[in-house]
Parts: sequence; C-alpha cells; structure tokens
Amino acid sequence: MKVKFQLRGTCVVLGVLLLVTACGRVSREEQIADAMVRMVQHYPAATLQDIYKSCFQDHFGMAHLLADRASVKGYIEQELATTEVFDTSYYEPCGWQGRFVRVNLAVVRDGLLTVDELTDAFMASAAYSSSEVTEAWIAEWNEILQAICRTELDDHLDNFQADSMRLVELLDVGNYEMHHSALYRETYHPHYRIIHRSIFEEQILPKLNE
Repeated sequence: MKVKFQLRGTCVVLGVLLLVTACGRVSREEQIADAMVRMVQHYPAATLQDIYKSCFQDHFGMAHLLADRASVKGYIEQELATTEVFDTSYYEPCGWQGRFVRVNLAVVRDGLLTVDELTDAFMASAAYSSSEVTEAWIAEWNEILQAICRTELDDHLDNFQADSMRLVELLDVGNYEMHHSALYRETYHPHYRIIHRSIFEEQILPKLNE
C-alpha cells in the first residue's frame, strides 16, 4: 500500500487514519507531546531529523545488526579509541515510549561497564528489534508530528519545514532510516549503542548505580 502525504501549514502529516478511543487518544497524545517537549528542552539544538531518529529507534531498535559479535565489539573499541568528547548523559530513553535506551559509550570509558558487557547487551537486544516497516510506524510518526505542531515545537526546530518535506520524500520511496543532523553531532557528540529497555534495566542499570 502506497502511503500518501499532505502538507498542513508547516507540518507535514502522513495520510493514515488512526481509530482509537477518545480516552486512549488523549492519554497517548499527552505522552507523546510530553516526550517531545522534554527532548527539545534537553537538546535545544536538535532538529526534526534528530527527533525522527530517536522515535525510529524507539519503534524499531537498531536498524542494522552485525551478526559477528567480534565485529560489534571491535566497532565499539574503535569508536572509544577515536573519540575524545561524549554526550553528557550516560543513558536516555528513545522516542516517547522508551522501548529502547541509548547507552553512551562513556560508561565504558569511565569504567562503569566493560566492552564485553555492552556488546552482549547490544547483541541480546537484536531479538527485540525489527526492520519491517509497517503502516503502524507511518501512523505513529503522524501522531508525533501532530504533537510537535500542537505544542508549537515546530517554531523552535531549525529548518522544520524543509526537514518535514525531506522526510516525506524519503518515506515515500521507502527510505525509513535517518542519521543525526550535523548540528546535533557537532553540539552533543552522540556515541552510543541501542539497548532494549528490559536488558538495560536487568544488565546495565544496576552497574551504573553501584
């Protein structure tokens, strides 16, 4: 099924109808809106592109998984060896549901976690990840965009309209992945791995709290 798009004001809304109860809709709307506000407050230099990436990770987990554990570990070690500046947060939930958590590689640098422990948690999270894009994701992104516009966050996101249109073009040709914006990378220096929340809470969080 080909998804159609339309532009409403400055906010691109994907044409997928959501049939939910009024009570459930309000609760879900508030959760999404609150999460978007927190994200922009915590990362004021974030763009729509960066919000999309976080929400995509929340829905799908890691976009790609290297089957070879040695390679996964090697990439972590290489990134640690070549990185001098890291984001200040050790971890943060993705998107608005927090199904997945971004774990900063700084936890390994600072001796709170070993490379092997982070590698194992990352590999185990693959069981919860999916690369199959369905109408559910299109509908969810539509809700997120509406929440952004309803809370007027679009006025605080640089190049919002241009990013909206670019995302429409990418999604329309089946390209659902997105990198961090250059501004986000330069400002916050993100270096992390995506871990499923259940694995994070069981295997990683206790070590960070020791």
